This record gives sequence, structure tokens and C-alpha cells, in this order.
Amino acid sequence: MTHSSPSALIVDNGRRVLLRLEGQFYELAQKELRALLGLPAGPPGLGITIDRERLHLEFAGVRSVEISATQLQRRLAKQLAAKS
Repeated sequence: MTHSSPSALIVDNGRRVLLRLEGQFYELAQKELRALLGLPAGPPGLGITIDRERLHLEFAGVRSVEISATQLQRRLAKQLAAKS
């Protein structure tokens, strides 16, 4: 099994984020990512720092969040399963 490091790209003036976690690609609106992390809605604006398997996410107007790539991928998978 090939392991790839997590990566992220913020587009559309901070309104969307493209993530690669454990070789899977995800595209989310920033408001969806906020909801997934249990954060309130807010203005566009997002910064992401990746240190090995840890993602540090900084949203405009709220505290920052740190989460592992595995934890975030599990939340995304759960969210996608709920939509199906």
C-alpha cells in the first residue's frame, strides 16, 4: 500500500478547499468543512498548515482546529455515507 502525505489547496477566495487524504480526493465548500469540524458558519477565509499527518486549519473569525488526516478522512467518509 502506497502512503501519500495529506495535501490541501484553497480556491475560490477561501470558499472551497480541495483535500487529498490517504490517496482520496475531496472537494468541499468552506462552510461544509466548518460544519464537519463542528464550527459555526462564518466569512470566507481559511489557512491550512500540514505537518506530517496533522492538519492545522485556521478559519476567519473562529479559533483554529488541529486534526489528523485520518480523523478528517473518517469524518468525510461518514458524511458521504450519510448523503447516500
